[in-house]
Amino acid sequence: MINKTTFAAVLMAAGLAGAASAQAQSWGSMGKDALSSATSSATSSAKSAGMGMMSNMLPSLSSASTSNITGILGYCVQNNVLQGAQSTAASSVLGNLTQKDSITSSSGYSAGQNGLLQTGNNQMFSLANLKGELKSKLCNMVLNKAQSFL
Repeated sequence: MINKTTFAAVLMAAGLAGAASAQAQSWGSMGKDALSSATSSATSSAKSAGMGMMSNMLPSLSSASTSNITGILGYCVQNNVLQGAQSTAASSVLGNLTQKDSITSSSGYSAGQNGLLQTGNNQMFSLANLKGELKSKLCNMVLNKAQSFL
């Protein structure tokens, strides 16, 4: 869902691109370069606003237990959500945290391994509902939180 500020920014960017197009035609090559720059800037701003909105859709990790965060990290590793250096770091952190019996014997850990994040008040958030960049962003948040436990 788009908020009023984001919607206004997208409309303004579209309006600027349309006005720039008319100017670009009368200014020749220099105008076309300006149009290209304005369009690129407007597109970048719209993407940033979109990612900001998507990030607001992610649950907070503040109510999740250490065991649940560790289980979620295991879910992220097992499902290849993290790539490259993040994947390597996640495997290392996971190895360190799972050496503690108190973590792996917890119901929060089991829930996390199944992709269920504890969000407080006996509520769970399923990572299965997330796709692409959102799932990756949440797994990166979980990795950062898990690293703070070491």
